[in-house]
Amino acid sequence: MLYRADFHIHSCLSPCASLEMSPASIVAQAKVSGLNAIALSDHNCAFNLPGFAKICEQQGMACLYGMEVTSSEEAHLLCLFDKLENAMEMGARVYDSLPDVPNQPDRFGDQPIIDENEEILGFAEKFLISATPYGISALLEMVHDLDGLFIPAHIDRQVYGIISQLGFLPDEEFDAVELTAYGDPALALDYSIVRNSDSHCLSTLGDACTEFDIDALTVGNIRSSLLKSRAD
Repeated sequence: MLYRADFHIHSCLSPCASLEMSPASIVAQAKVSGLNAIALSDHNCAFNLPGFAKICEQQGMACLYGMEVTSSEEAHLLCLFDKLENAMEMGARVYDSLPDVPNQPDRFGDQPIIDENEEILGFAEKFLISATPYGISALLEMVHDLDGLFIPAHIDRQVYGIISQLGFLPDEEFDAVELTAYGDPALALDYSIVRNSDSHCLSTLGDACTEFDIDALTVGNIRSSLLKSRAD
């Protein structure tokens, strides 16, 4: 089956995202945008993944469960799972590790936790844009131990990309690296490339995507597809 996938989408839980980005609205817009596989990847937590999982199941949308983690080097790293419980475990570890700095909604925006019916269940109290104390290598090991995909995000950007933060792309067991829609493939060196929208509002959802011709949307199938593209 051919999956047209956007695996880097922020819900309204991320303070930098629009409040229109409820899980239900994301799934609806994904269909309009011609996507048939998506992932919710909020900053440093997984609180909106249960509602996202339910609405994807209801609407027949294939999905992965993710988050965009900020390492101690302040690099953004996409962590993707095909099992909700593994994503929630990773989310709990990451959120608990964040410094006890409260969010300031008037300054940074709200961080609402939303269910599949667009009901507000509460708010994330810690400021989600903070860096975790975990380095890149430690996060990679953590994600792989939970059978997830580990992909440095938007490596071509001048802020929060792994190259801008370190000055180089390290030799690690990354499953792929992410480029923006027009990022230079040469930056990826020998790594497989994925492109995602990093959408923070509905109008940009699906602006960049990656196609996978696989039997089912699983971490194992995606990893095999990425390894094949790297070999090619």
